[in-house]
Amino acid sequence: MSLLFFICIALPNITFAQSKPLFGNSELLEMVDRGGDLIYNQQFDLAELTIDSLEVLLPNHPIVPMMRAMRLAWQDQPIRTSSPIYEAHERYLRKTIELSEVISNRENDNLEAMFFKMSAHGLLAEYYAQEGSSFKAMSQAKQTYNLIKKTMEHTAESSELLFLSGLYNYFREKYPERHPIYKSFVWIFKSGDIDRGLVQLDSAVHHSKIVKIEAALYLSYILLRYENNTTRAKYYLERLHKMYPANDYFQAKYLECLMRLKDYDNALPLITKLKTHKKPYFRMCGEIFQGVYTEKVEGLDALAKSYYQKGLSSGKEDLDRGEYYRSIAYLGLGRIAERNKELDLAAEYYEKTIDLDETDWLTVESEAGLERID
Repeated sequence: MSLLFFICIALPNITFAQSKPLFGNSELLEMVDRGGDLIYNQQFDLAELTIDSLEVLLPNHPIVPMMRAMRLAWQDQPIRTSSPIYEAHERYLRKTIELSEVISNRENDNLEAMFFKMSAHGLLAEYYAQEGSSFKAMSQAKQTYNLIKKTMEHTAESSELLFLSGLYNYFREKYPERHPIYKSFVWIFKSGDIDRGLVQLDSAVHHSKIVKIEAALYLSYILLRYENNTTRAKYYLERLHKMYPANDYFQAKYLECLMRLKDYDNALPLITKLKTHKKPYFRMCGEIFQGVYTEKVEGLDALAKSYYQKGLSSGKEDLDRGEYYRSIAYLGLGRIAERNKELDLAAEYYEKTIDLDETDWLTVESEAGLERID
């Protein structure tokens, strides 16, 4: 995801004693913003033309490799280290760091250099955490921490900074709670505040000019996967879907929310579209949610089972992504097996759900199923 990229371009109103070739130029910022819109709406060729134009105006500036990194990321979203284009994506991130360091060597407190360097290290930390490389993740995180502390001191000067501060406040507390392996590392970082982080993210959605899209995406994800507040998540995801109707990832997140809310009238068109998608990740999403609809609404267990299995089969093409969708499929298969009195099989499916679960509600339902058949 491109959260830190958009943080980096969002601070034109903050005054620092330094040169500001990008942050101080409204025309260049508008060009970057336009390129971001093209990336979000999957118009990648047009986005590359915009980046080329920006490179002419800002040669050797870290914004150029950062935008190219983000263009690649959104071509295979949600990007993982196993993605075919990840190697090229990482090269652009490391080029971003390299160019940022050149600026920092000339001007130690240069805001643009700090933010682009932070953005690249932050994204690398996110990828390493996703693949389970905790030491690599913490190594990247440590390199951004001092920069984050500096920017958090200036939230009153720009609503854009509320996004960064909100993410830190929330995930500093919630991430090690959900992923205990990190508890032994995070003591070196200043404590956060979950409630404050949520308020700051919402403020960024409504008051920032550039980071509002990323703030809405991350806040909706938090509300769906961590806070179990689906009704509030819909508000943000519906906006994203309407603004960028061609964005497959936004479609999948919006569909997830609609299914949780049992809003099947709006969910079915998205299911129909995604279950024939050429990419396994999105096809898996559509097929598994078709299984949920077939089981829960139509009451056709045998057909629902076939959709769940088909979705899991699609997911085998892309095992590093889609844990949440697979956990939904296993939960559905567990319910069907339980109704068919195949109790050992049901228990196996419930256990698989718990192993993959990224949310509390799936685990709660699976544990209740295990108790029934014990």
